[in-house]
Amino acid sequence: MLSSNFRIPTGFHVEVPGDKSLSHRSVLFSSLASGRSHIKGFLEAEDPKNTMNCFSKLGVEFRKIGNTEYEVNSPGRAGLKSPVSELDFGNGGTGIRLSAGLISGLSGIRADLTGDASLRKRPMKRILEPLSKMGADIKSLSGDGKAPLRINGRQLNSFSYHSPIASAQVKSCLMLAAISSNVSLRYREDELSRDHTENILRFLGGKIVHDSPVEFSIHPPFDFSGSKFSIPGDISSAAFFIVFGLLSGKGELRIGNVGLNPARTGILTILKRMGGKIEIENERMECGEKIGDIRVFPSELRKVEIEAALIPSIIDEIPILTIAGLFSENGFSISHAEDLRAKESDRIHSMVINLRKIGVEVDEKADGYSFSEVGSLSDGMIESFMDHRIAMSFYILKSLLKKNIHIDDDSWIDTSFPDFKKIISRLDAANE
Repeated sequence: MLSSNFRIPTGFHVEVPGDKSLSHRSVLFSSLASGRSHIKGFLEAEDPKNTMNCFSKLGVEFRKIGNTEYEVNSPGRAGLKSPVSELDFGNGGTGIRLSAGLISGLSGIRADLTGDASLRKRPMKRILEPLSKMGADIKSLSGDGKAPLRINGRQLNSFSYHSPIASAQVKSCLMLAAISSNVSLRYREDELSRDHTENILRFLGGKIVHDSPVEFSIHPPFDFSGSKFSIPGDISSAAFFIVFGLLSGKGELRIGNVGLNPARTGILTILKRMGGKIEIENERMECGEKIGDIRVFPSELRKVEIEAALIPSIIDEIPILTIAGLFSENGFSISHAEDLRAKESDRIHSMVINLRKIGVEVDEKADGYSFSEVGSLSDGMIESFMDHRIAMSFYILKSLLKKNIHIDDDSWIDTSFPDFKKIISRLDAANE
């Protein structure tokens, strides 16, 4: 199996950018709330900034007051207005899907929602169908269930929905639709997806009743006032350096102030099962979210079985987890991950194509892929497929092995982690 001689410099400390999921939601909830809000730790990357720009067109004022800090002034949901131009969410699937729900429930608001070429390829039927059943006037302008979307906001109906997929985006979309129309929602999923929206709702004083971990209801009134949002580091961004530290030959890596929401820590569970030495320190709660500091030590990894129940909690980390699999005894296998095909790229296809380019024999399946223990890799040109997580995953591999692995377009990294390449450069410089 592969191994690396990379050395982590003594005392090396990484601060990853703010959680992308929470950054999007801080914009949405501060826009729904009447009055002044404060956001600290906001991810100043393209995706959440696009969501912020879109809501400024709806009449919300965002003012930057410091590094990652913003003051928000909103008229509240009743005072939002129709934008005079289309709302462009760039590459942000979370931004467009959650915003579609919120805007659908705003009576009298008319808006067209769009994005870049990658976003316009992604499926929207998963939100269009339940929103329509809820009473929304929303349609795909392309006619194929994809963006651009046209919404004529109206008063929606109370709704009960059993989602066929465990998706935090679908769940949050419908929750925000109910909140903006001030109606009830009962929601059920078969596996627990991220619960950031539930946590923020509870933090703001909203009513949520759980019948089980995967079934709940929310009830009006949803009259929120301005609040203070503190956003921890994104564990999906931290995952790249957690894997980097585990696969390095020497040294210890520390990652501070990382969100540890139980619905997001599947990556830690799996890496520990694989033999990874990972320690959590300074655990605490902020704004309804668990956070802490992570210490990572070089470890020898082995293949483990990843059960279906864990897939929703690792769906964004599977590309970098695959890189860990290249260094694992007996290889790597992932299944039950059909939703990977509906991300920024078809990540099953993207990973398989790129692994084959560097000499890995990969067996592709409808819901995942697998490969046996890897002895060596060849040089190659990696296709990013307009996907930040694909690009970053192979950047990690390139640095660990010091091979001529090149990325065709790394600009997509800026959608979630603008300083990623700078941190990698610091590590590379310490090993020259």
